[in-house]
Amino acid sequence: MNPVLVLTRLYITESMRRQLHLITLFLAVMILVLPTLFNAFGMTGFDRVTKDVGLTLLGLYAVGMALFLGSTALPGDIEQRTLHPLLARPISRMQYLLGKFLGYLVVMGASMAVLGLALLTALAVLGTHADPAVLIPVSFYVLEAGILGAFCLFASTFCSPALAGVLGCFLYIVGGIPQTFITFFLSSGGTQVQGALVRAIRLIMPHFDVLHLKDPIVHGETIPGGYLLAAFAYGLVWMVLFLLLADWSFERRDL
Repeated sequence: MNPVLVLTRLYITESMRRQLHLITLFLAVMILVLPTLFNAFGMTGFDRVTKDVGLTLLGLYAVGMALFLGSTALPGDIEQRTLHPLLARPISRMQYLLGKFLGYLVVMGASMAVLGLALLTALAVLGTHADPAVLIPVSFYVLEAGILGAFCLFASTFCSPALAGVLGCFLYIVGGIPQTFITFFLSSGGTQVQGALVRAIRLIMPHFDVLHLKDPIVHGETIPGGYLLAAFAYGLVWMVLFLLLADWSFERRDL
């Protein structure tokens, strides 16, 4: 069997052993009880509030799991002394990283699929039309998690898991700042030096705000198919770039 697929299967098995799926199931139950909570408090606009809160929870879950799993995958194997026996076999370091990352994507994709179905079920319980469009931002959460996970994997090749997670958090926060906010900040007192620094930082970071599609879906807006394809390609490029950087750094690491 292809060594990449073997490593992918091993990662999925390890995730099940660590009972990460229980976190997903717990959050799914929370989403399913959202209609009951909103009815208890007499809130109006149940469907919109459920979409908003549910998608927000899914987004936070995706980011949190990406930071944790991406920053601990490689250091965990090194600490448990399972990396050296693997690399002693005819497996390249790139194949090792790719197998780990594909397993991570499968775990994240399956988790987000379960949570997305839970959100659709919650909307159906409200007696409203379970709009399948809510799966669009859910799928882009997986893409965001892929970018963050690839970056944290890259960072973990040269720093500790904690620092890799902090760097990933910084990347997500700065990369998620809308361009309109930056323009407003610079026009209300920012110096030319500050403006140049902000633009330089943003230039070398992925723009996560491009992938944030929750608000249009919550408010019933239609997102053009061309934009979805362009945003997906944009995220895919960043994901591949961080994986290549991870391989470049890992190849130069003395184990």
